Amino acid sequence: MSNDVTIVKNEAGVAKPTMKRFAVNVASLFSVQIANFLLPLLTVPYVVRIIGPDKLGLLNFSQAYVTYFSLLINYGFDMAAVRSIAANRDDKEATSRIVSQVLAGKTLLWGLSTVIFVSLSLSAPEFRAHLWLHVCTYLVCIGTVLSPLWLYQAMEDLGRVSIFNLAVKLLFSMSVLLLIRKADDYIYQNLAISVAQILVSMVALGVALRRFGVHLRWPSWAELRGRFREDRTLFFSNVSITIYASSNTFILGLLSLPYNVGIYAAGTRLESMADSFVGLALNQAFFPIVAQAFGQGREQGLRMVRQVFFPLAILLVLVAIGLWLVGPLALNILYGAKFQEAGSVLRVVSVLPLLIGLSSLLGLHTMLNLRLDRAFFWITAGGSVVGLGLNWLLIRPYAHLGAAYALVLTELYITAAMYLYLRWRGIDLMQLSHLREGLAFAKARAQTLLNRKSSSL
Repeated sequence: MSNDVTIVKNEAGVAKPTMKRFAVNVASLFSVQIANFLLPLLTVPYVVRIIGPDKLGLLNFSQAYVTYFSLLINYGFDMAAVRSIAANRDDKEATSRIVSQVLAGKTLLWGLSTVIFVSLSLSAPEFRAHLWLHVCTYLVCIGTVLSPLWLYQAMEDLGRVSIFNLAVKLLFSMSVLLLIRKADDYIYQNLAISVAQILVSMVALGVALRRFGVHLRWPSWAELRGRFREDRTLFFSNVSITIYASSNTFILGLLSLPYNVGIYAAGTRLESMADSFVGLALNQAFFPIVAQAFGQGREQGLRMVRQVFFPLAILLVLVAIGLWLVGPLALNILYGAKFQEAGSVLRVVSVLPLLIGLSSLLGLHTMLNLRLDRAFFWITAGGSVVGLGLNWLLIRPYAHLGAAYALVLTELYITAAMYLYLRWRGIDLMQLSHLREGLAFAKARAQTLLNRKSSSL
């Protein structure tokens, strides 16, 4: 190397500082997910026994409705900003410019989404019937504008993200336990989520601006147009992902009863928690490191992805088996006898952590870092068409089980399409010859994490 600092590498060929950052970030995120797992053990049994499946269905339908507005506000900013800042992390001027553009863009889109939300919620009888519930849910979009998660992610400072996420969960949990006393109080659950997210996002943004030396300014219209134009492919890709991954609840609410939505929400809850373990470690701790590796060269980035493929696949298979075996029992403990049908939904979706984890590795970490944004968009757009078609075909005759099968089949299509496209481009991430290197990679990171824990005792 040309500088005076020699970076020591382990047997897997990975720089130790990179390995340490990855291990520290995963440890921080894992600790938060433990809290995210434990806190629902306090709130979920209390709340669902008071409000029942019908009211739980209304809450989740409202969240699915507002998801589309959050999607519009986020545009493609978060993923693109992480990619840009992570590749040039030491350039404070560029970082300030990107942060200013993202916050300004989100603010403008929040104004647009608010106009659409008010117009649609007042004009459509289905939404006007539960207007105040949707208003309470929509307030979370203010937190979407202010949330600096993507900045911490780009700077690989996820320890603080862990603290802020934990603060949201604690505020929400305490509010729910205090406010929900009878079934008609169900509306306070989404209100508590929104208020907690807004308060914590405000604090997190202020800390981030000071910590990373970011100076905000309102960007020129030319800069904003450039930012919207540059990130538009990621936006349409995110639209496609949301349509096939999140529309099940929304369509189920339109075509079925709130009871079915409540059963579906309960059945997918544990699977979603498993996804969050995987997603935080993979998408938030791993994505900046991969982006930085791809910034050094195509082969360096691909080698990083290959190293994690088989250890990740093995872990996710074990997660899926665990969900299938013990998930229904856990659901019965959490939700009670009224939600007994949710166990069948959980067993259908138990394979999703494996499919979603692999598609994230193939799509987010490989295709996007190789700048294959258009191919990524077309694959996810195809998934949207498949997902919508399956939902309309399966929900009417099979209700919540139809929504579960539609989601699994769509994710299977997405994962297979991404793998086959990369193979067509000459990129094979599943060769057995990479297994040994991948296991060495996983062993090195596990050892680093254990050493760190031992030194802290």
